[in-house]
Amino acid sequence: MKNISKLLFTSLITLSTASVFAQANLPQASPAASVSQTFGTTNVQIDYHCPGVKGRTVWGGIVPYDSVWRTGANEATTIKFSTDVMIGGQKVKSGKYALFTIPGRDTWTVVINSDADQWGAYSYSKSKDVVRFTVKPETADMKEKLSFYIDALTDSTARIILRWEKVKVGFDVSAKTIAMMQKSIDGNWYSLASAANYYVDNNLDLKKAQQWAQASIAMNDGFYNRYVMARVLKAKGDNKEALKYAEESKKIGDTTKDGGLYDEYKDQVAKLVTDLSGVKK
Repeated sequence: MKNISKLLFTSLITLSTASVFAQANLPQASPAASVSQTFGTTNVQIDYHCPGVKGRTVWGGIVPYDSVWRTGANEATTIKFSTDVMIGGQKVKSGKYALFTIPGRDTWTVVINSDADQWGAYSYSKSKDVVRFTVKPETADMKEKLSFYIDALTDSTARIILRWEKVKVGFDVSAKTIAMMQKSIDGNWYSLASAANYYVDNNLDLKKAQQWAQASIAMNDGFYNRYVMARVLKAKGDNKEALKYAEESKKIGDTTKDGGLYDEYKDQVAKLVTDLSGVKK
């Protein structure tokens, strides 16, 4: 009985001690954050921890000037690209990288480093830099927590922006979207028609678009590739021939009831026929 009582007492003490040292679910000082954006066919993702100002002097204080900074808190901030990109006039292959900066009073150096898995900048090695370039910091409204933003400017460019305290820093990322798109076309009729449609939407090479639309029709003549051909011809100014293809597209679609695809384009096809019918031949 004495041993049982002793064991029970020890267990109670252990449980009591564990409860004292149990970690409470408290807010992190520098919570994790992530931002992702696709422009064209390229996805950019930034993972970081966002420290707060908390009344401190940031630039030249907790973030020294002219020293490599993790550009956040805790682990090194990382940036990942799904395709090859251009940054600071230099090519960066698809993959995951550490994103460091060297803040200065008048200019910042942005560093893309191949060692993505490191804590802070303590093991930073300049020999692993992939890209280095300078940017000008801008004055901005007060921002308590460090934050990254990615703006998709076009199908081929995006701008990455860092804001913290009263400073904003940004740089551009670009990708060869058109070249990658052309390379990805596999000869499938739908891919060819969609590529031609994209060219019309973006005022690109209409001769190439017409070749793709013709090749698509030769493979699988349907409402969609005839609709695209009508759009290509309309963009080239050949309204008479464009109307012929648009009317054929509508007839095929209305007759075959090509599932959900025609339902998606039915109104656009009808509008194209109407628009071309009212244009002087």
